[in-house]
Amino acid sequence: MAIVYGSAGFRIGLLSSIGQYLESQGVAKWSSWLATDTAITIDVLPATPDKAIALTLYPVSSSGTDVVMGLQLRIRGKPGNRTEDKTILDRAEDALDGLSGIDWAGVPIVLVELTSGAYLGQDANNRPEHTANYYITLTREGLNRKD
Repeated sequence: MAIVYGSAGFRIGLLSSIGQYLESQGVAKWSSWLATDTAITIDVLPATPDKAIALTLYPVSSSGTDVVMGLQLRIRGKPGNRTEDKTILDRAEDALDGLSGIDWAGVPIVLVELTSGAYLGQDANNRPEHTANYYITLTREGLNRKD
């Protein structure tokens, strides 16, 4: 059974599937983490651990059942370390960019493409932060969305 676009649970289901996928690829920890791990969370970077990825979804476009959702990864490294944040960024890109033909939370994923990214500087604890933005093209039915 497909989840209706815009229904409660669609975004959480998609974000959970992405978090689980990134964990399965060795990028970071979704389910639980230690202070030495790289955590994956939804929307907000946690105070700890230092290394973390926050996943955020946003709508980009839709035409019929063809939907594009934006995915932003906000990535943070350890204080004073200028390499670990880039390693996390590279691992995430290797896992996501060009991914196709899979299913996340009952939604067929056509293609995941890296679209942009930026260095954000350091947070108040001198931890470097980056963003990486992806477009996820997916097939999705809805009450007013038909092929």
